[in-house]
Amino acid sequence: MTRSPKTVSIRHLRTAVNAALEAAKTAHPDVAFEPGDTTSSTGVLLPIYYRYPYFCGLPPSPWPEIDLGNIAEFNNVFVATLAQDKTISPVAAGGSFEPVVYASGGTVSIGFAPADVSFTE
Repeated sequence: MTRSPKTVSIRHLRTAVNAALEAAKTAHPDVAFEPGDTTSSTGVLLPIYYRYPYFCGLPPSPWPEIDLGNIAEFNNVFVATLAQDKTISPVAAGGSFEPVVYASGGTVSIGFAPADVSFTE
């Protein structure tokens, strides 16, 4: 299988995801969503789940209230903020960030449908 020549910096993607998550929290302060953070020597890193062609975003995290309307609105802000960052645009399928939500068993993953890309540091 031939890989796509498109590449995205994982650092840029992490920065964009952090900014998008903060924007979604600001737009929806009533939504209590805290993804599983891991602390590194350089600060807090959010894990990013990438599974082409299905999903790119935050891995399953506990969501206190499974209300798909609130989750979708939160994710729309999250994805719209990601779409504003041109450094990560190759990771969007077809050049367009399309929101995707997976909810199962009290956990939720928020993100978008990704393109086939390679990641660099």
